[in-house]
Amino acid sequence: MENDAKFILYLATTLDGYIASSDGSIEWLTSFETNGEDNGYIAFYKTIDALVMGSATYEQVVGFGDWPYPDKLSYVLTNRNLSTNRNDVVFVSDVKAISEDVKRKGFKRIWIVGGGKVASLFMAQGLIDEYILTLIPIILGAGISLYQAVPEQKLNLVKTTSYASGAVELRYKKR
Repeated sequence: MENDAKFILYLATTLDGYIASSDGSIEWLTSFETNGEDNGYIAFYKTIDALVMGSATYEQVVGFGDWPYPDKLSYVLTNRNLSTNRNDVVFVSDVKAISEDVKRKGFKRIWIVGGGKVASLFMAQGLIDEYILTLIPIILGAGISLYQAVPEQKLNLVKTTSYASGAVELRYKKR
């Protein structure tokens, strides 16, 4: 049986391609939040079955307080010895293990949350099927890049959406 799972990279980035400041902070994002505007997040979240993130992203999300993804399985890609008492968080050491597990579980849409290293691993292996990037109108000049040693990726533009905050969502599918 062929796996028709789709990996979707969905995240916000600066105009110059950074997903975080040099210190890992995403504080710059909060200045572009507009009351009542979720930039399509709730609608997107309803379409996914599981999430994938790196350990730094996981630790940052845990630091925000209540776990924001309690109804979805979250894979944390890490080589570190991390643990949790949550049964909806799984620590894995390689992309292949995630691919095999989502196939076994019958997941169809898997959100690549971040960070840059995880996104780049999936891009390098040609596993990203859809790119949903929200460009935030700010230039940081330095930081953690979304694109870390990524081979050329040919994409087709599917849709653009602009928001009152000045952010623009770009949706691409791989060719």
